[in-house]
Amino acid sequence: MANSQYSERVIEGMQMLFGEGFLSPGGAPEVDEMLAGETVTGRTVVDLGCGIGGGAVMLAGKYDAGRVIAVDVEPDSLERTRRAADAAGVGGRVETLQVAPGTLPLPDACADIVFTKDVVCHIDDKAAAFAEMARLLRPGGRLICADFVENKPDEADPDGIALFDSWVEVLKTYGLSFHYERWDVYQRALAAAGFAAPAVFDHTANSAAVARREYELVTGPDHGPIKARLGEDYFKVRIRTSEMRALALERRGLLHLHIRANKPAG
Repeated sequence: MANSQYSERVIEGMQMLFGEGFLSPGGAPEVDEMLAGETVTGRTVVDLGCGIGGGAVMLAGKYDAGRVIAVDVEPDSLERTRRAADAAGVGGRVETLQVAPGTLPLPDACADIVFTKDVVCHIDDKAAAFAEMARLLRPGGRLICADFVENKPDEADPDGIALFDSWVEVLKTYGLSFHYERWDVYQRALAAAGFAAPAVFDHTANSAAVARREYELVTGPDHGPIKARLGEDYFKVRIRTSEMRALALERRGLLHLHIRANKPAG
């Protein structure tokens, strides 16, 4: 797990853009997409990198998980998760767990589902991350993952290279850092962890549309509350971040993938 990089202003600004309880694009509608057709009722779910609890509350509430273990590195985020779960009436089924990078303090085979949204891109060692997810799952358990994946163009497309590099640089300006890798790195990491033949849905076009709507919001006539919350300097960076994410996804230098896989039953 990566250390938290989200200040109070960034958290509030992201919620205004992505929805209450969410720090990553897509918010609740994308959680619904990730869980479409999945059986969650009564099951134990580890929400890995739970942020401020939007997904954990949905898993316990709308999807009726029997137990949600909401895992994050940041105590303030976990406190927000607890408050959100209590407010939604699911506090008895949402547990929070603060962790440090590395092996999680959870027993082997403790979960039916590992759910993680836009978190692996913050982790430098993809193989170790997916191996840990596999360890947590019971035989036959389910991995449900969304993540941003590098698809940086080759040297024949200098404009595309510059666009991707600009996206990474603007993230640093906003105070965020990522460890983007290509899909083949994910494939090898998933296979090494025992996740055979993952089902992969290319969500890039959907995410590009979300990013474009976000850019139109922050540059449109209704941007006032977001600008007031972020302040002049942060708001300028927010505009640039929204624009560059939209362009990177539209040009497919950055991919957004939904991944589902089973841990072998035996």
